[in-house]
Amino acid sequence: MLLNELSKRYAIEAADLIPISDGFQNSVYSFSRSGHEYILRLSSGIRRSSLELQSEMKFIHVLGNIGVPVSRPIPSINGQLVEEMFDQKRHGFASVFEKAPGKPVVVTDEKVWNNDLFFHWGMLIGKMHEASTKLTEKLNRPIWSKEDPDLFNLIPKITTDQVRERYLQHLSKLKDFNQDHEIFGLIHNDFHQGNFFESEGRITIFDFDDCAYHWFAYDLAVSFYHAYWQTSAFTPENNQFSTIFWDNFLKGYASEHIIKKEMIQQIPIFLKIREIFLYVLFLEKWDFQNLEDWQEYTLKDLQEKIENDIPYSDVNFQEILDKYN
Repeated sequence: MLLNELSKRYAIEAADLIPISDGFQNSVYSFSRSGHEYILRLSSGIRRSSLELQSEMKFIHVLGNIGVPVSRPIPSINGQLVEEMFDQKRHGFASVFEKAPGKPVVVTDEKVWNNDLFFHWGMLIGKMHEASTKLTEKLNRPIWSKEDPDLFNLIPKITTDQVRERYLQHLSKLKDFNQDHEIFGLIHNDFHQGNFFESEGRITIFDFDDCAYHWFAYDLAVSFYHAYWQTSAFTPENNQFSTIFWDNFLKGYASEHIIKKEMIQQIPIFLKIREIFLYVLFLEKWDFQNLEDWQEYTLKDLQEKIENDIPYSDVNFQEILDKYN
């Protein structure tokens, strides 16, 4: 029944849909039509509301209009960017996007994974954050607040007391942060190299499903977290990566948006929060009856680092802070 509805609203045949298996939160497919490639996303009606998804589309539209290269949403036959879908098993929403040009970034490819990419990456986040400060409409997206600090809804999913206690300690630190519009606003909230494609040194961003009102520093922390994780795993000899990344990334960022000292100070905390977020996500999504060796190692490693509050990397953020203040 769901495929019948998709066919009516998007002129998509079931045989045309190619599953993309690397998404944790949604069902994602690619398909071609009239010589163009597209992405179909099916979102759960439990996780997202129609208003939240419409607001996501508005944010993407704003960014695209100021020159941020994004994967733009495509209207259905009915002219809708979000289509409400029902079948016998679930209630959800469908959206279609242009497929981003290029291909995934490979961290071992020095022709791509280099200073220019890091600068461009930072510049685009800075441009996005600058646009966020100028939004005149309050969009219907999740928002961090002192009354509800667990933006990611992790507490009910955490299975160990020590990890839960560490998470609560980090959340309590956020309550002292101010929410000035130059450091807090609508962000991507999942901005890492898995959510953009690269083509001839240019980046196109996609997957704004987690966009939320949060501190800008979280986007910076997530970018570094995943960049460092993959680089240290695949090219451990690259012991200068952290310095090279931050030097170029922040130069790019500063070309579009001011770097406030609070942002740099917040990054180490957000790195630990990201670590806990990924640990809980893996616990929720991975099949514990069939864990691969690398998955088992990852879970043990994350738990040890979280419980012992081990810094994510050896970056001296005070030195970075001194450069920008």
